[in-house]
Amino acid sequence: MFRNALSKLSLRKKLTILTTVGVLLPVFILSYLQYRSLTELQNKTKGAFKDNLRQGLTLVERQMKQRLEDIAAQTLNPISNLQLSPEEIEKYSANIKRTHPEIEEAFVFARINRAEFTPAQSQILSIFEESQRAQNFLDANRKYLFAHRYLFYPLNGQNDFAGVLLTEGFVRDNLIAGTLTPLIASHTPTMAATISDENQRVLYSNGPPQGGYLLETSFDRPFSNWKAAVGLKNTNIDALARNSFLHSAGATVLVLVVLLCGIALTIRATDREARLAQAKSNFVSNVSHELKTPLSLLTLFSEILELDRVTSEEKKIEYYGIIRHETQRLNKMIDNILDFSKIEAGRKTYNFTAADIAPVIESVLSSYRYQIVNSGFEVQTKLQPDLPAVVIDRDAMTQAISNLVDNAIKYSGDVKQLSVTTERRGAELAIELTDHGIGIPRTEQAKVFEKFYRVGNGLVHDVKGSGLGLALVKHIIEAHHGTISVESDVGKGSRFTILLPFARKASETVTGET
Repeated sequence: MFRNALSKLSLRKKLTILTTVGVLLPVFILSYLQYRSLTELQNKTKGAFKDNLRQGLTLVERQMKQRLEDIAAQTLNPISNLQLSPEEIEKYSANIKRTHPEIEEAFVFARINRAEFTPAQSQILSIFEESQRAQNFLDANRKYLFAHRYLFYPLNGQNDFAGVLLTEGFVRDNLIAGTLTPLIASHTPTMAATISDENQRVLYSNGPPQGGYLLETSFDRPFSNWKAAVGLKNTNIDALARNSFLHSAGATVLVLVVLLCGIALTIRATDREARLAQAKSNFVSNVSHELKTPLSLLTLFSEILELDRVTSEEKKIEYYGIIRHETQRLNKMIDNILDFSKIEAGRKTYNFTAADIAPVIESVLSSYRYQIVNSGFEVQTKLQPDLPAVVIDRDAMTQAISNLVDNAIKYSGDVKQLSVTTERRGAELAIELTDHGIGIPRTEQAKVFEKFYRVGNGLVHDVKGSGLGLALVKHIIEAHHGTISVESDVGKGSRFTILLPFARKASETVTGET
């Protein structure tokens, strides 16, 4: 039952169903799944962004450690090779301060009676012991302690150590800012970072974040008393996630639009090819009928005349006229098909000469005189005299006007009238053929000049035709650098207007190919 119902559908409806089920439905399902995926991605963006910030801070911390180790290796490590005499220590400390502007003070605590410590020395010793307890991680690869801008290097003696005090500007501008700035510069959107010490004193900040800090964490040893807080300077995480979602959704929509446009163009091309195939099938059927009718009449009347069954001379003349008319009709149809074939193959040639159009029109109407009289047609001509010549191919223009006259006769209604006029319109010659036939619907007037196209009304089945006549007329007129248009009302008739440019010279002759 379903198969029977499907078989009754038109080709276009079948194509629509196939497109909907086979193409559009999967596209919409994939679009929905992509939307769900983007929604989940938006929710995960916050966590992923925080992880990214945490990794950035870990890298900064590693670089700051390496910077301190480089300073310690250059300034404190050589002390282990010195004779720890007061003179050597004083000399070495002075040299360190001279060659390292980032060092504010250098000192060595070795074999010193602590009872003789000054308050400042006691404070340094207290900081060293505190850092020893807090940073109990010394091994063969790491021998440096850091606290309160002090960089300590334990010596071999028990509680003996050397150290330097880094300047506040170096710690702020070089150690912290110099490491953080490249990270901030490479990050989009701009980060807002703040680093504070154990006393909650801000060591570095490039401004407050918008919407609060996203990540607050403590550094590992030797910066175990430092805290870092990171956020976004000119936006917030919700806006960032939303923008990421919108960009991804926009890209998805763009891809879908391109895909749907491609599908639409494919469907349109397929539909066009399907209609063209159907038109070609109708063309073969109609041409076969068109050829069969005149051949049958030719056979019939030639047999009657051959068998000498007509005794009246008047009847013989009538039958000869019918044979001549059907022969002309057959030749005209074959010429249309052959010329259209040449046009499709790009081999159609024209021989243009400057000529008067009136004799061409009169010749066409004369050739249709028998058919006009027998059909009861009334033909009115109004050919303006003394018009300038136009550059035409006489045979091609005869064929074009013949096709228009033939259509007017075939698709006539109750009022069998045909009017042919010529007049000058500026630099162009206007040829108008007006009939009072069945007319052409407005929606189909632009299509009647397409190959194989026939107006979709009942007369298509009643009046046979190839669907090539008007397409051939349009090509011929355009080959003459002219235009053709139609004005029509259903049931009232049609007016075809041809505009041709006048010849620039009376003797102008051109040969063209198209």
